[in-house]
Amino acid sequence: MLDIKIYKKLDRFDLDINFKSDKKLISIVGKSGSGKTTLLRAIAGFENSEGYIKVDNKEWQNLKIQNRDIGVVFQNYAIFPNMNVYENLKFANNDKTKIENIINLMELNGLETRYPHNLSGGEKQRVALARAMINNPRILLLDEPFSALNYELKQKLYEEIELIKQNFNTQIILVSHDIGEVYKLSDLVIEIENGKKINEFIPTKNLAKLIEKNENEVVIEVEGKVYRIIL
Repeated sequence: MLDIKIYKKLDRFDLDINFKSDKKLISIVGKSGSGKTTLLRAIAGFENSEGYIKVDNKEWQNLKIQNRDIGVVFQNYAIFPNMNVYENLKFANNDKTKIENIINLMELNGLETRYPHNLSGGEKQRVALARAMINNPRILLLDEPFSALNYELKQKLYEEIELIKQNFNTQIILVSHDIGEVYKLSDLVIEIENGKKINEFIPTKNLAKLIEKNENEVVIEVEGKVYRIIL
């Protein structure tokens, strides 16, 4: 169970978010600059904040970054360019069996000796996901991890996320602007605006009806309730 209340004073507004959930994948949505990435960084310990972060009733707020049981994947992959795939994974965990298991799960077989400059964008992101998951973290933070990828690569990585949901005791927090991605992957959606939570709902994937879409927002109907999602 993830139980979070985070407060942080920012230049344009105060980030003031609280939510509690045992859902497997929680998506954070909202327009650019609404505080989504700052929220992830506070959970990871990269940003100082007030409030509390509780995971399974254990307080994380005062834990150092290295003591927080998390994996993190960003849009820019953040894998070491001077290390091949196997070495990138070994840097996170030296256990040969765990490396082989995560290589098999993430379908990285045959890529072990390749360096990042010889990998496609999708392959790089799979390596980043594998490295983030090799220690079976309690929380996985994903900040726009698929936004630079084409449709086919995204679909493949969505399958990898589903594998993670099925094979690990890990709660995932995803920041995304892609409403289709959010509905495909999420068990809970939290929408924030100017640092505040304005919507929280469980997506009903088969019953969601698109009412209106433009450059800045989509309007959907889920079980008779209308939601406006800012992109």
